Amino acid sequence: MPGLQKQRARGRDMLECRGCGAVFPEGRATNDGWTYICPECHQVEGIGEGLRRL
Repeated sequence: MPGLQKQRARGRDMLECRGCGAVFPEGRATNDGWTYICPECHQVEGIGEGLRRL
């Protein structure tokens, strides 16, 4: 099962900030599961707008 977990971490669970280029797990970008903001630069928000799924 370790291979499955690794594949999942690279899929929809990872985000990239279009502003600063940081890559991080989706869970770090949200507190409520509804609003998303870059945990590194705190300036870019919104999946599909400032953050993109890898």
